[in-house]
Amino acid sequence: MNSTYYFTGTNSFGCSLKDTFQITIKQLPIVNAGNPSTLCIGDSVILNSSGNAASYSWNNGIVDGQAFEVLNTQNYILTGTSANGCINTDSVLITGLTAPETDAGSDINLCVNDTIKLIGQGADNYSWSPSTSLSDPNVSDPFASPNSSITYILTGTLNNGCEKTDTINIDVNPLPILTTTNDTLICEGDTVEIEVFGATNFSWFNSNNISDVNISNPLVWPIATTTIKVSAYGPNTCLDTAEILINVNPKPIVDAGSDQNICFNDSTSVNVSGNAS
Repeated sequence: MNSTYYFTGTNSFGCSLKDTFQITIKQLPIVNAGNPSTLCIGDSVILNSSGNAASYSWNNGIVDGQAFEVLNTQNYILTGTSANGCINTDSVLITGLTAPETDAGSDINLCVNDTIKLIGQGADNYSWSPSTSLSDPNVSDPFASPNSSITYILTGTLNNGCEKTDTINIDVNPLPILTTTNDTLICEGDTVEIEVFGATNFSWFNSNNISDVNISNPLVWPIATTTIKVSAYGPNTCLDTAEILINVNPKPIVDAGSDQNICFNDSTSVNVSGNAS
């Protein structure tokens, strides 16, 4: 749009002179920064400029059309420049909501048949997946009893709707495969060697009448029939137990009678009693 202005100059003698000047008003470019958004801190957002400007630029180092991470609540200003050099601005508010600091805990090593309590932190509400072998997937601290190695994903959500995930790996190690010497039969007072195979560390439960409770093949001399149990650990520290039955037969009762004194060439009788056969 053009406007022409006329002016007249008159001096002290009454002489005057007329002149004109013209002002051209250029249109501002249309600049649109988009609609305000509410996101969670840590989420990504893309700002796209629109309008009829020849070029655009954002403050805070934002590149038009490229994703960036929301770090806080911020008003982003878009500057548009037309081909004739006119500048216009628009702004858009990006509100950053607090995100949870979800923590599923450190990775864990378990043995088969073990149970462990998981501890989730950093959120208001929790969801574990998969729910396999969990006591309750919707609490912060379920009990887990996996039979094989597994990765659990914990999704923590705040009451403002923001969520964040974390993972925990549980490695499940096998138990040692134990074998033992056969159950055996001994007589009272005898000693026998027993042995367990398939492990690296041992602890026999019976501390009496045994030569060493921490080796695989101790000597034992039970005074009565007994079952001897052992805890054995494999190289991965997993534990299993085994047992060996030792049947103890009592000694026979034998009585040869009282001592006797006799003369040379005399004869006597000896009466033996007891329960021997």
